Amino acid sequence: MKKFLILALGLAAFISACGNNNSGTGPQTPPVIVSISPASASVQPGKQVQFTATVKNTTNTAVTWQVNGTTGGTSGNGTITTGGLYTAPLTAPPGPITVKAVSQADMTASASAMVTIVLPVGSISISPGSATVLAGATQQFTATVSGASTGVVWQVNGTTGGSAALGIVSTSGLYTAPATPPSGEKVTITAVSQSNASESGTATVTVAPSDATLNGLYAFNLKGYDSFGLLLEAGSFKADGKGNITSGEEDINSGAGVFGPVSFTGTYTVGTDGRASLALNPSASSGLSSETYDLVLTSKAHARMIRYDGFATGIGSVDLQDSSAFSGAALKGNLVVSLDGVDTSGMIATTAAIGLLSFDGAGAVSTGTLDANDNGSTTTGNPVNGTYSVDSPASDGRGLITVSGNVGTFDFVFYIVRAGQIKLMSTDTSPVWGGTAQLQTSSSFTDASLHGNIVYLVQGETGNGAVVDAGKFISTSAGTLSDGVGDENSNGTLTSGYAFTGAYSVSNNGHGTLQIVNSTLGTYSYSLYLTADGQGVLLRTDPSTAAIGVVAAQSQTGFDLTAISGSPFGFTLDGVSSNGPIDKLAQVDFSSGKGTEDVNSNTALNSNIAITTTETLGSNGVGTLAITGGGSTRSIDLYLISPKQILMIGLDSDQVLWGGADQQFP
Repeated sequence: MKKFLILALGLAAFISACGNNNSGTGPQTPPVIVSISPASASVQPGKQVQFTATVKNTTNTAVTWQVNGTTGGTSGNGTITTGGLYTAPLTAPPGPITVKAVSQADMTASASAMVTIVLPVGSISISPGSATVLAGATQQFTATVSGASTGVVWQVNGTTGGSAALGIVSTSGLYTAPATPPSGEKVTITAVSQSNASESGTATVTVAPSDATLNGLYAFNLKGYDSFGLLLEAGSFKADGKGNITSGEEDINSGAGVFGPVSFTGTYTVGTDGRASLALNPSASSGLSSETYDLVLTSKAHARMIRYDGFATGIGSVDLQDSSAFSGAALKGNLVVSLDGVDTSGMIATTAAIGLLSFDGAGAVSTGTLDANDNGSTTTGNPVNGTYSVDSPASDGRGLITVSGNVGTFDFVFYIVRAGQIKLMSTDTSPVWGGTAQLQTSSSFTDASLHGNIVYLVQGETGNGAVVDAGKFISTSAGTLSDGVGDENSNGTLTSGYAFTGAYSVSNNGHGTLQIVNSTLGTYSYSLYLTADGQGVLLRTDPSTAAIGVVAAQSQTGFDLTAISGSPFGFTLDGVSSNGPIDKLAQVDFSSGKGTEDVNSNTALNSNIAITTTETLGSNGVGTLAITGGGSTRSIDLYLISPKQILMIGLDSDQVLWGGADQQFP
């Protein structure tokens, strides 16, 4: 009995303690719990995702849907229906997006899901995908957009809207090419998504030269032959960019007489490869026939040129003029002059000269020296002085020079290209010679001014006929030459790849001497005048040869074929063949090995010859070029001044050729 009483009392105490935990409130209610599925989501702009909310511990399972705390959401962050269907905004907002389900039974109970706006892996394509557009012309491009992109921004080479140099593209994709093809003649048109800058499409445009590229005032000069003998021409013309030569005048010196200034008009056409045809019509009062030329444009400012009709041959150049330099004051300083021709207009003997003339900017050639070679009879350091004037009105930069000294009195007409640069030709009947004059850009020179890797090319006459020499050497500041390699074509007798040494010296005014020494050929002696460090003109001073040329420092120390690949070149070659004078003009792409050539062989014209080329190039910048076309293959050796400029010597026994090539629109 006692044990039973104790047990009963203990059970009562246990029950009492358990009851005290309820503090007298009755049974406990479990909390409302909300969960959301999916817990996170990624969605593209404008797309939808379904969310589902689960509510526990209540009979009211309804929820209120919010986006970033706003019931139903907003257009900026996306909207959500009462059923949990979320629609993403068209543009991703800058901050995070949270979708929340709030219990309607207990507003303190909720669950959230993170939403990430994923930009679509869309695509933009441009039509056409590539196009050739004439300089100054237009091309409409259209962007086709997939994904969620709603618009595009148009760019040229990464610049929105383009630029004057690259061409302009409108907001609708209309591209207007510049009048001058840009570097490499190619640009990239890009359409970039307005909603996702990582989405874009591109098209490649080749901007081809056109009539619009030849626009402005140009000076030209040419040396060739007609039925009367040597022919010299110098002049200026105005091209309107639309195929018309609206005005011009020229001076001519040939066996038929000295003419000028002769006014003319004309027309021109520029092809997509930069080759152009220029037709000049002299005034009726001059009594001269029309003249036709072939050009190959290498930039808006420069073209190589040959005479291309049945009356004459000839080779020359065309350069854009700076009309602000059409005054005597623009000719001030020491100008290096280079002249070649004959001692009478009937081609009695070849004569050439180089020199230094000091122009005072006010009409006087105060001092000067000439080195001359008349059919192998050489004199150097001949003092001269004289006068000059620029025509008034100075509409085209034409002027006159007279210089005199113990070697004679010489009269010239000139046309200003820019300050310190002129094209000139004699107005005398003997000698008949022409060339250029270029301002020295250094005030003093030393042997170190001709230092490094040097190339040269010299052409002229020996007692046996035409001769051309080209070479490359390394010069030291001490006046010695090493590692010389050269080529010679003397009236069809070829000496290729000969090694030489030698020496040189340069005085303070840029006048100097150069000797090339080979054990078989002997010593070739030259006089030189530098226009700048590593750049100048040469005159052969040996009694056997009258020849003139150029010398230039290479722009770099190592070359390979990639140096001349990627952009086309324009070249001209001048010389003689068994048929008489011959001139060639071509445009060629060394990357593809294809081009087109025009040939004037003693006034017999052969146009649009399809040519193929094969090249080699050593690390010293000396290489070979085989040109196949018109039923024959011609051999040329190359001497690179730079990847943009090449000296060329022909190595065929039936033609003696020399010339050069310039990269087009570098």
